[in-house]
Amino acid sequence: MAREKDETKREAILAAAKRLFAERGFKGASVSDIVEPLGMPVGSVYTYFENKDDILSSLIEEGWAEFEAGLEEAVKAESDPARRLSLVVKRFLPELLRDEELVTLILIEAPRVTDLGAKLERLATLIASLVVEAAASKGVVIDFPPLRAAAALSVFFLGSLDTMRLSKRVGLPVGETEVLGFIEMAIKSSFGLELPEV
Repeated sequence: MAREKDETKREAILAAAKRLFAERGFKGASVSDIVEPLGMPVGSVYTYFENKDDILSSLIEEGWAEFEAGLEEAVKAESDPARRLSLVVKRFLPELLRDEELVTLILIEAPRVTDLGAKLERLATLIASLVVEAAASKGVVIDFPPLRAAAALSVFFLGSLDTMRLSKRVGLPVGETEVLGFIEMAIKSSFGLELPEV
């Protein structure tokens, strides 16, 4: 007889796994380590997930999907080009930077269990189009060769994530304010764009 699925239990397993995988690494946390503090038997995990890889994949896929869907929805709802770009830098990137556990999983574990390249390519395409659109609204023409745009945005995006992760881990005196300030400064100096508050 198949067990009935309880979404609350599934979410508890994901939360515990996210914390442990980020803290100990994927290989350093067993399924029993995940469920022990939850007071669940190990077998209950398999009601929701095929294996430990499936837990990791679910964490990354669902975390990224939530980030990406929220960003796309907010951008579509905003008509002002500069505010659309500002949503990325001042709202969604900070939200992602604060989720240190998801950032750690994206940077360290994602390439093994998900198509991170496709995710980054979609994000780079979106951001490049927002930069071009915002610049055009100010009379600035930007000709971004696609590969260069993808490289630049990957450096900024992945660099921001890794800087925040390392800063928290080793105590670098660089925080969210400095990272986001640098990105805003680069946008202003490169494209002449001031990002409004959102």
